[in-house]
Amino acid sequence: MALMNGNAARAFAAIALLGAPACSSPNGSSVPVGTISEARPLTRDVRGVVKLFADPYGDPVPTGITTGPDGALWFTDSGNALIGRITKRGKYTLQVQVGAEVSDGIVAGPDKNLWFTTNESSPRIGRITTAGKLTLFSDAGGAYPHAMTVGPDGALWIAESNGTVGRMTTQGAVTHFTVAAANAQLQGIVSGPDGNLWVTQYVVGGSRFSNKVIRVATNGKHSAFTVGYGPKFICVGPDKALWFAESSANAIGRITTSGTFADFPTGYKYAVPSGIATGPDGALWFTDYSGRAGLGRMTTKGRFTFYKVPGSFPELDEITPGPDARMWFTADLGPSGIGRITTR
Repeated sequence: MALMNGNAARAFAAIALLGAPACSSPNGSSVPVGTISEARPLTRDVRGVVKLFADPYGDPVPTGITTGPDGALWFTDSGNALIGRITKRGKYTLQVQVGAEVSDGIVAGPDKNLWFTTNESSPRIGRITTAGKLTLFSDAGGAYPHAMTVGPDGALWIAESNGTVGRMTTQGAVTHFTVAAANAQLQGIVSGPDGNLWVTQYVVGGSRFSNKVIRVATNGKHSAFTVGYGPKFICVGPDKALWFAESSANAIGRITTSGTFADFPTGYKYAVPSGIATGPDGALWFTDYSGRAGLGRMTTKGRFTFYKVPGSFPELDEITPGPDARMWFTADLGPSGIGRITTR
């Protein structure tokens, strides 16, 4: 597939870093260490402008991220076992200790609360209000849950690490459906345009044929489709197909609701695609966990553009469309923080 780097130089020049050692602004003044909010953009806000907001909490490892019902961004921080909130201006306003290691799943629920997963062998699913009130529910039958989504039935659906998909009501009642082998790592999950749940699966040490995308009906009936290596997070594309990051294949995968699979190599050496989401510009945006490629943008025709992210070796995890026509993402290393990129 075609690789486009024509915008790279402009994108590199457009990068601005907030929350880093002092740097010069256009008027010659400096932005002090720790500035994380209400800062003026250092460049004109055009596509490819990247800003990274340093997390003031010690040793942060942000992973999951979503837009909340209050118009802010909410994220999981596994390094500090907390749920955090950041405004679209880059101001961290709330950080709530969970009392358990949080995972990478977080979603705005149908009840106007945030729901998230914990990284435990006997897991719990968390609910937090926009005011910061926390409740934990047992996820009995699950194990080390990852992503979660709101299903077409209004319940929360969870990708688990024991070959099951969990379904939880907003009252905390949970049911599990076995859709894969017990050693299957279910990573990403999304509600598809066909009224089914779509889940990514890989098996540690497994063969090429153990990498699958699974279609799951709300009654638990399922079908599995073999795809490329290391499928991770998954989203619905602008073309109503399912698109997912292939972390072990350095590619983006596409599968139709009828199961037809296509593979798009990124063309960027050593990239490790991780999070993926559809942007307000009608393109697919994805993160790179290798610390090399930064953020990727891909059209549905397979044309790629890459944008560098500030830092020495930024490992990027998840990405989501924000309330402000930008894409927001988590960086869990090199440096850690919440970032955003303009899309148009």
